[in-house]
Amino acid sequence: MKIIDISRTIHPEMEMYPGDAGPQITKVSGLDEGDSYNISRITLGTHTGTHVDPPLHLIRDGAGMDGVPLDNLVGNARVLDLSSINRPIEAGDIGPLEAGEIILLKGGRDDPGSSGDFDGSDDLGGSGGLSSSGSLDGSDGSCGPGAPCGACLTAACARYLMDIGIKTIGTDGISIGAPDEEYEVHHTLLDAGIVVIEGLEMPDVEAGDYFLVCLPLKIANGDGGPARTVLIKEKE
Repeated sequence: MKIIDISRTIHPEMEMYPGDAGPQITKVSGLDEGDSYNISRITLGTHTGTHVDPPLHLIRDGAGMDGVPLDNLVGNARVLDLSSINRPIEAGDIGPLEAGEIILLKGGRDDPGSSGDFDGSDDLGGSGGLSSSGSLDGSDGSCGPGAPCGACLTAACARYLMDIGIKTIGTDGISIGAPDEEYEVHHTLLDAGIVVIEGLEMPDVEAGDYFLVCLPLKIANGDGGPARTVLIKEKE
């Protein structure tokens, strides 16, 4: 059995959604300072690093992080390698799917360890917020190789996933939606009860079938939750 960690490491200089502050890690006590133990305090947003978007992220009275069924986050999953596509993902790129599937999209990023700053403005709401216009950065909407956004969907592709009835969609991008349709993509998926996982780290993961374990923090009424996420592959 092989266990593959596909979650991002949390650190102050990590890639963040535009307008979101990076995590702060502050030492409270330390052995080097003569204390009896090391303890640190972490301050971070609910959409930091690899994280889950529950319905409450955009839907008033939607289920929060503590209300997302774990069978949407633990189970058989399929990784699709779309890293050769240098634009938002269309339904035809994904191909046939079945209801109830967990699908993870690998779009590729320039440097998984870089800050990956977007070129957009800062007035996007913060805390993983989206502009009401549905724009991430006001760019030409390109995603894929060389773009920090990784795999991102068009609104038409999100509707395709809704019609099929998959239960979870994940991406190595900082957001699941194409820059010029981001708000609509999120609403389409979350309205349909499709759980969204963003910020996966899959540069060396091959396309294929895996067992996914994604366990976000159980935050009461949380609009998001950072998650340690792994893929398990049985030896063939």
